[in-house]
Amino acid sequence: MIVYKIHRYLKYEEAYTEYFNSLLEVVKQQNLLSPNIDEIIITDDIDGEIERYCTNRFRQPNITRTREFKGIAKTVDFEGKKKIFFDAVNVNKYVKYAPQIFFKQLLEVYAEDLVSHNFKVPNQFSLDTPLAEIIKIYFSQWATKILANVVEKMLANRQEKIHTDAKMFVDAFKRNIRRLHYKYQEDVSLDEFWIKAITEVDFFVRRCFDVKFDDGTFTNLQEFSEIIPTMLSEIQIQTQNLLEKKEIDFTIMREQVLQILNKCSIDVPYESRMNVKIMETPKKLFRNNIVDTEPRIVAFLDILGFAAIIEEYDSDNQSNILNELHDTLEMAIKISVESMTDQKAKTDLKEYLEYRMFSDCICISLPYIEFGNDFHIQFHSLATLVKSYQLAMMQKGFFVRGGIAIGSFYSDKHMIFSGGLVSAYKLEQTIVYPVIGIHKKVIERLKINFIENSKGLFYENILLFTDNEPEKIFLNPFDLLDNSVKYFDYLRSTMDNLIKSNEEDKDDPLTGMTTSLLKLANTFTKPIFDNVKLQMTPENINAAKEMVLGYVNEQLNKHNKILLHKEVESSEYKEAQKIVVKYEHLKSLTEWSMGKSDSSLFKYYNFT
Repeated sequence: MIVYKIHRYLKYEEAYTEYFNSLLEVVKQQNLLSPNIDEIIITDDIDGEIERYCTNRFRQPNITRTREFKGIAKTVDFEGKKKIFFDAVNVNKYVKYAPQIFFKQLLEVYAEDLVSHNFKVPNQFSLDTPLAEIIKIYFSQWATKILANVVEKMLANRQEKIHTDAKMFVDAFKRNIRRLHYKYQEDVSLDEFWIKAITEVDFFVRRCFDVKFDDGTFTNLQEFSEIIPTMLSEIQIQTQNLLEKKEIDFTIMREQVLQILNKCSIDVPYESRMNVKIMETPKKLFRNNIVDTEPRIVAFLDILGFAAIIEEYDSDNQSNILNELHDTLEMAIKISVESMTDQKAKTDLKEYLEYRMFSDCICISLPYIEFGNDFHIQFHSLATLVKSYQLAMMQKGFFVRGGIAIGSFYSDKHMIFSGGLVSAYKLEQTIVYPVIGIHKKVIERLKINFIENSKGLFYENILLFTDNEPEKIFLNPFDLLDNSVKYFDYLRSTMDNLIKSNEEDKDDPLTGMTTSLLKLANTFTKPIFDNVKLQMTPENINAAKEMVLGYVNEQLNKHNKILLHKEVESSEYKEAQKIVVKYEHLKSLTEWSMGKSDSSLFKYYNFT
């Protein structure tokens, strides 16, 4: 009955045959060995061996594999006959938990025989199986775990406590559910989403039973603190009813499963699987109470000349430079939020924006989902904020360089853990000039359905490049100035269109009131719009750029003097030379935006 599939360890079968046979004999002597067990396979390649056994079969078994734990034992049903696989690396005579794992896997098959004799349900379910029937199927498996635990205590074997805290399983469940939500927004069908979601609920309940059997703690159940204890107790009550051949009541189990799903932003009527609804965006799911990454657009900014800034502040009691650095970032965020014309963009920016300044670096990020034009909205919001900050800093004589990338992101008050931040930082390291580079993966993502997804978002002049380095695409720092009139015209036209569409909708009883309110709002905002628009003349815009140019020239004059008075081979000369190159580029960019230089020097990036 015991078969060895060992690929790496010499003489393993010879060394362990007696050990595993002795464990099997204990089960046989107690008459607890199910006749439905066909083979027990001991292997040092459990995943590969199961895959080889299941080749060309309709249903592939799920192998438990997460950051917290990996499946080291698995029972696979081959048309009524069971094959039990054990990982030889973790189940051997040197591991104290090995006998317990060995017995538990065998006894679950025995317990399953008892349950199926008294409670006949299908082994599997389909997409059309109502939730009520799915719960019955899962109940048979949960009851099997309970009976296996009872039977295991009959064996003269020391019970080691393996699962001492439910927190690990709660965190894993929440992570898996949230990732499933993100995957659904990207490319998973609702059918696949449903099957995987309800399967995760089953795994979660089973793992909670493992903790309960080991007398572990449930103090960290978090959102599920009132659900899981009630559910586990109810399953045990109904399992007892099953053994006593009484009627089984699924009412409370159904309610608890629905509550778990609701906590996961999933709504599904009891009677029908086809009405599954996603209640919230995954950006909100388990927000701020789960340690896991999410996909974000991440900007990494480096303030140039920061050592000199700190030296000035430390040596001058009158310096207000620290307040200026702090206030500039806060003001840029406030202005960016208020200037958003899209209500969704404004809400997301208020709710999900994360930013942190540390030393001379700033990290700013926004989450996105792969649905509709969400990525385009979030990138435009982040770019607007970064441009606002960059321009505000330039107008105060401070200059930044950075990169914007996409990738995983997690942060709390103590740490940032982010693949997106690493990518943005690496990009910033390749940028010589004081500009904000855009990672190629961001560009590629923005190109997807660009015309449809960028409507009303003003992408036309947002990015620049040069013929010398066409692969280095960067944010246009003067976009907010150059296109300010267009932004205000858009706001006005949006308001006019709202009023017009409301006037045309004569069937709505609230139309009259809504139109009146919009007209009233327009009466108040029209003078403000017009006044700002009047101020955004080419002369005033160029005056703002002249201010930036003045600070750039200050830096150039300062470092050109160093080049005149230092030896060519000195470190001071070489450092000043690098700095001059940076500010010459920024001077050229500023003059180009003012129409003072060759119009082909910089070019707008065209996504289409």
